[in-house]
Amino acid sequence: MRFFAYMVDSIIVFFALLAVRLFLLGASGLVEGTVFEGNILFQYTLKDIVLYAAQIVYFVLFTYCTGTTPGKRLLSLRVCSADGGELTFLDVLYREVIGRFLCGLFLGIGYIVAGIDKQKRGIHDMLSDTRVIYGKKIKVYPVYQAQAAPPVPPYGGQTPPVYHPPVPPVSRQVTKEQQPPQPPQGGQYHMVPPQQMPVQNERADNEKPENKRPGERDS
Repeated sequence: MRFFAYMVDSIIVFFALLAVRLFLLGASGLVEGTVFEGNILFQYTLKDIVLYAAQIVYFVLFTYCTGTTPGKRLLSLRVCSADGGELTFLDVLYREVIGRFLCGLFLGIGYIVAGIDKQKRGIHDMLSDTRVIYGKKIKVYPVYQAQAAPPVPPYGGQTPPVYHPPVPPVSRQVTKEQQPPQPPQGGQYHMVPPQQMPVQNERADNEKPENKRPGERDS
């Protein structure tokens, strides 16, 4: 992913440097016959220095201001420090100037190291103690939960009354054997309780002819 991001940035830098080259081509007459016409730094001319500086400005400004470049942003990559904090300007400048210069030596061996390292670090990442991470932003929709109302005790905190269903009346049926004897209707006899029976004189019972002994006379 970092390789494709670098290819996208390289295409953008190519067209940006093309515009700078056209500007320098028109301004070449201003430095003709001066000290800036020949080599200034070793074998590098003023044109080479300006083109290299323009390339460095592209990577430094985008990385420091946004933490990424257009190519990295296209693939959701970001540059951060090893502890996950914000990048300082000196770290970015050291990474994009010294680090990229060393990565370009020996057929770009500094960039190839990023494919071997477990943390995907290039030489410029190791020197500046930075990391390139995948930082795609995902839109998160918050979920709000309604706050439950506190429970209200019934009947003002007192014990609710217990409902007792009405008990239906029990109809008691009296059998014929359990009924008290009834007096005969329309007759001359009726039943009298024993305590209300008349007590007869025992003597009168003995005076009855059937109770006298033979040979006994009336006195």
